[in-house]
Amino acid sequence: MPASASASTSAPTPAPGAALASASGSGSGWGSGDDVYLAAGLRGANEVDSAGDKDGRSAVVLRISGNEVTFAARWHRIGAPTAGHVHAGARGVNGDVRLELLPASLPSSVRGVTGTVRATDELVRALVADPGGFYANLRDAAHPKGAVRGQFHRLSKPVDLGGVLHGSDQATLSAQADGGQEAPADDGRRRGDPDGKATWWLRPDGSSLAYTASWTGLGRVTAGHLRKGAPGRNGAVVADLFAAPEGLPENVTGVAGVMPVTTKLVKRLAANPGAYYANLHTLDFDGGAVRGPLSGAAFTHPRALTAEVLRGEQIYACTPLPAGGHGFTQLGVTATLRRGIDHSFVTPASGPPQWIAPDGSAVRGSVVTRTPNGSHIPELVLDATRAGASTGLLAHATQILRLNTTGGTAPAGPCRPGAEARVSYGADYIFLG
Repeated sequence: MPASASASTSAPTPAPGAALASASGSGSGWGSGDDVYLAAGLRGANEVDSAGDKDGRSAVVLRISGNEVTFAARWHRIGAPTAGHVHAGARGVNGDVRLELLPASLPSSVRGVTGTVRATDELVRALVADPGGFYANLRDAAHPKGAVRGQFHRLSKPVDLGGVLHGSDQATLSAQADGGQEAPADDGRRRGDPDGKATWWLRPDGSSLAYTASWTGLGRVTAGHLRKGAPGRNGAVVADLFAAPEGLPENVTGVAGVMPVTTKLVKRLAANPGAYYANLHTLDFDGGAVRGPLSGAAFTHPRALTAEVLRGEQIYACTPLPAGGHGFTQLGVTATLRRGIDHSFVTPASGPPQWIAPDGSAVRGSVVTRTPNGSHIPELVLDATRAGASTGLLAHATQILRLNTTGGTAPAGPCRPGAEARVSYGADYIFLG
């Protein structure tokens, strides 16, 4: 069976670059070459010796550039994280914290974060040499020892961490903000950080406003607002998107989340986005560090999606074995994922695996690596090729991970030639681009 058929078998924008060829290096900076990308799919059930959040999910991606580790995390059905770490430890084993990603709590509306930390030469070498020997975990107020956890896997292609931060839905409004657009006011508060820049992606929908903000050149950010006002004039706040009075952790460079708003505001934003602007405040520029007007012009941005299996079966057929006799071998897979994504083989018994979204976007996968997962089908990293619409939920994907697998292995022992077996399975699929 070709590798591509085995995807269901039991057997801020980063610079592009291939994975590092070696883990050598010395001196003040580690190694040379292009960036290395690691990804983890976190679940509460993976926590060891303490109960995690049984419904919790998260995706964490690391980009390793020398000693600089840039991270992006997006979570679902857990509280706002109070801490985020990289630990040394194999699956099922607790280990020491080796890298602190989030040293402090985040605002309650936040569902994603990006940031950068420094790592030692020794830690970088170890992460690149053995990603599976490390895990990420997020803690929240209800789970001080860990809400969700997952082991790292090495990706074969660069991915955009901005997509991990943002999530899966296409934003409809955007803004480019800088300090020069802040308007002066005679209130004794500082405005307009000359070094600061920010990008906003916004999605008003029904009675909520999803937001993603990424920035550079700013001190510790204290708040993000949506305001009504023409260029050059200060306006009233119409939506408090997030607030961190003491300042977000200084290593944080972006946040994403959702805030409830009135349906009246959603309609007004759609009708006249240019009448509104987004701005960020910092400890140093408490009157407003950067601002930019909203635009409704069409634009594209990176996206990422985690979709668990809602109903799934691995399909096996009883076929002749090379060593003689008969046994069950992979025939196909049928699964329905969250967001209505259908998963199957293009051609039974030969693949490749495919995923089709309700909006017509689709991808096919080719297995890069398999990681055993005890008595369950293995975890996979796959390269993705677009096979459907050029826009939509899956059109962005260049990498697919099948993680947190349960069940699905072929029946053991002899079988009747031609017989078919369907074995239930579970997994989380992460689509990155």
